Amino acid sequence: MTEFEAGVFGATRTLTLPALLAPGDRFADFVVRRRLGRGGSSEVYLVDDPDGRAVALKILGLESVRTELAQERFRHEFDIARNLRHPNIVAMFSHGSEEGRLWMTMQYVNGSAASTLVPGQHEIPDLARLLDVLRRIAAGLDYAHGENVLHGDVKPSNMLVGRDDPALVVLTDFGIARALDEPAPSHARRILGSIPYAAPEVLTAQQLYPSTDQYGLACSIVEFLTGRTPFPRSNKFAIAYAHRSTPPPQLSRRRSWIPRAVDTIVGTALAKDPLARYASCGELVKALTDALPDAQPTPPPRSIRRRLRRML
Repeated sequence: MTEFEAGVFGATRTLTLPALLAPGDRFADFVVRRRLGRGGSSEVYLVDDPDGRAVALKILGLESVRTELAQERFRHEFDIARNLRHPNIVAMFSHGSEEGRLWMTMQYVNGSAASTLVPGQHEIPDLARLLDVLRRIAAGLDYAHGENVLHGDVKPSNMLVGRDDPALVVLTDFGIARALDEPAPSHARRILGSIPYAAPEVLTAQQLYPSTDQYGLACSIVEFLTGRTPFPRSNKFAIAYAHRSTPPPQLSRRRSWIPRAVDTIVGTALAKDPLARYASCGELVKALTDALPDAQPTPPPRSIRRRLRRML
């Protein structure tokens, strides 16, 4: 239990709250099944709602409860995502406050983050599966852009893929999403988002476009194909500088099986000028699909290869 002063919705009081919920605990009208993990400043649980439906419950973490900015961003995430209705965008259900802690519920995806698809050093990704995931994420992004919403933090860990249903692929975490027609800031501000996937215009506090999300998707594509982000550097300042000043990487030099045509495609999507990129995320993925070999299989795991060698 942790005791502190918390101010929520203008009220200040001393609260004694558990740092983590355990299976069987009740929170608001929900019964906890298990903890799913931590996302940013929040804890996420698999719970049963009052109707017995399994949903994901996201609760603002204790260390963020007393931070007005964290509360504002938490509410903002729900407000901006709840109006997006698309099969490839996580569905939002309800929100509220319980003993001073903000919470929201959303669609539960029985699966994992797409970061699990990133290949190891000597692995070739399952291209058929990867391209299908990318098509679905691109569809969700293009829909959001049509609804005047910029996600702002596109990366593999914010894409969820179903374990039993291959068609279940959703974009999640709209914590720093914003309206596309929001004016550019008049001065530099604290960078929100993930530096390894951040477009140059984000890093320089310029006007943002739908292609700003496309840049993050392209950075993810580089990682999905080669196992590394476009500009792996020793610190975030060097990474930010590379996004602004270094030409996009040649993927065919990182992995010999990647066609040179992919270098051109990635180079377009990672253009420093946001207006020089593809017209949509879907167009980027279509070009990538046309350039890559058809359904190149993933090599079997080493344990299986060893068993096959013994059999032969």
